[in-house]
Amino acid sequence: MTQLRQFEIELADLKRSIVAMGDMVDRAIGLAIEGIRRPTADLRERARTLEDGVDAMETVIEDRCHTIIALQNPMVRDLRFIISAMSIASDLEQIGDHAESISKRAHYIACHNPVANPPELLELGELAREMVRQSMDAFVTGNAEVTRKVIEEEPQTDRQTKSCYVFIQERMALDSALIKEYTHLLRAVSSLEQIGDLAMAIAEETVFMHQAQMIRHNHDQLK
Repeated sequence: MTQLRQFEIELADLKRSIVAMGDMVDRAIGLAIEGIRRPTADLRERARTLEDGVDAMETVIEDRCHTIIALQNPMVRDLRFIISAMSIASDLEQIGDHAESISKRAHYIACHNPVANPPELLELGELAREMVRQSMDAFVTGNAEVTRKVIEEEPQTDRQTKSCYVFIQERMALDSALIKEYTHLLRAVSSLEQIGDLAMAIAEETVFMHQAQMIRHNHDQLK
């Protein structure tokens, strides 16, 4: 096997690893959303197992990227891919952290007193999850329209988050006995918003990877 062929195989394996990590994160988000919908006492352990897997994958991907850079001396386009892979893996790991945090909040509520969910909470969760899926699609395909859609959806997550905050704060004022439960729910809402923000960061990174453009502070540059 030639050195060039070996390098191509390593890059393909790296891409598959990122996709696999994205799939695991998607499952973690799904578990978190289900936990908000129907809090259960066993949720925390299931979420922790997934998060341990996500953390392990990030470590493997980072080590693989460093090894490729050190041993293969990649050219510009391949180097962009490797740099983006490390950034995306880091973002996915943070999304996994937020998903586990939501599951912990749901676990607390399940073990204490049930509280009313804001009307837009589940919609916020599903939108954040879809944004992550779309950003991973943009990673694989380089489709700029998918990236544009993620960017356009981000303000909607902000509006839904604010609506959830208002609902929770009103409920806190009505029943001070449930302050702790609603505080955990408030933090779960914040984590969902952060997942949406990280999904947009991944989508922005895919533009750098595929088009060599930095659009993080200027989305109008997206072709």
